This record gives sequence, structure tokens and C-alpha cells, in this order.
Amino acid sequence: MGSYLRLELARGYRNPMGLVMTTVFPLGLYLVFTRLLDVAPAGVDDFAAYAMVSMATYGAMGSALFIGGAIALERSKGWLAQLAITPLPAHGYVTAKLVSGAIMVLPSILVVLAGGALLSGVRLPLGTWPLLVVLIWVGVLPFAALGTAFGYAIQGQGANLAMMIVFFLLTILGGLWLPVESMPEGMRTVAEYSPAYQAGALGWRALDGLAPTGMSLAVLAGWTLLFTGLALWRYRRAA
Repeated sequence: MGSYLRLELARGYRNPMGLVMTTVFPLGLYLVFTRLLDVAPAGVDDFAAYAMVSMATYGAMGSALFIGGAIALERSKGWLAQLAITPLPAHGYVTAKLVSGAIMVLPSILVVLAGGALLSGVRLPLGTWPLLVVLIWVGVLPFAALGTAFGYAIQGQGANLAMMIVFFLLTILGGLWLPVESMPEGMRTVAEYSPAYQAGALGWRALDGLAPTGMSLAVLAGWTLLFTGLALWRYRRAA
């Protein structure tokens, strides 16, 4: 499985379009929000740092979610049938996809955080920077499981279209583009239980030196278990 994991990582880093979409695009949005638009929510003292966490979470979430597109495409082209005659066990393929997807979110996080420090003058305690990387990375792991479920549920380009819709809705609902405080009260209540919002909340609280809340951890754990169960169910059906 180690050899196949290295192959997956090499393929990912040789995909310039994918890297642009998950690194340059979130960085561009970050600069638009902080340099061109005045969308700072009330009560946020350092909007550049707040938006930096939001856009790093947004890019990492997309990178984790779109693991499903690769699975769906490979299924439609018969790649899984080819792998079936190799020594690679069936679970090895899924594991390699999940691990490579988890690793591939790191460029999205690092590029946006670097943009905040170098282009927007964000200044944080030294220990907060690696903590943000870890918290954002952990927060978006549920989306790797959700992407895997999509990859086994829908074949071909239909999976990418479905994930784009879900990605867009979760981004809006999670307050990663516009703050949750600006939403209607009913929508705000629903947003607080969304995985995207709680993923962002891990980093937002870290900016103030606060630990994750029990609610954030419980919501993210619940969504992770749900998405993982869905992914396993769809994998077994597809197999």
C-alpha cells in the first residue's frame, strides 16, 4: 500500500489545476475580502486574521472533499477493476485515498496562512501558527470521508457536480465567506451545527488563545462518524 500511496501523492502534486483551485483561489478570495471589501463582522478585532482562518479552512475543505472526484473518475474508467488483479487489497485503495487526501489539504492551509502573514500583516504568537495548521487540518477531515462517499455513490463527472453544490452550500452555511452573525436567526442556529462552521470555529477560537469547545468537537466527531459510515456503506455496495 505504501507504493500506491506514494503514487497518489505524486499524482496530486502533479495536478496544477487542482493545486491552483485549492491554494491560489482561496488566497485570492482572502485578499479580496481583506483588501477590497468591507465585510468585517461586528466584534472581530482583527478581521485579516479571522478571514485568514476562514479561507484556509475553505481551501482545505475543498481539497479534502474533492477526493471523491478522483474516485468517481477512476471507477468510470475501470481503474478499480485493474487494481483488483494486483496485490493491493481493496481496503488499501480506500486507505491510500483517505491518507493522500488528508496530506493534500496541507498546501491549502499553508499558502493562505503565509498570505496572511506576508501580504496582510497578520501577527500572532509564534506557537499559534502551527496550532492553526493542526486545528484546521483536523477540522476538515470529515470532508475527506464525505468526498469518499460521493466517489462511491456517483460515477464520472456527476460526482464533481454534486460535490460542487454541496461544497458551495456548506461554505455559505458555515460562515466561511460571510460571517454567521449576518445570517437570519433561524439559519444561524442551523449553521452552528454544520461541520464547516465548527471546522472554522476551531481556528477562530485559537486566534483568541481559546481551546476548542466541547460542542465543536462533538459536532465534528458526529459528522465524521456519519460520513465515514456512509463512505463504508457506499464502498461495500460498489464493491
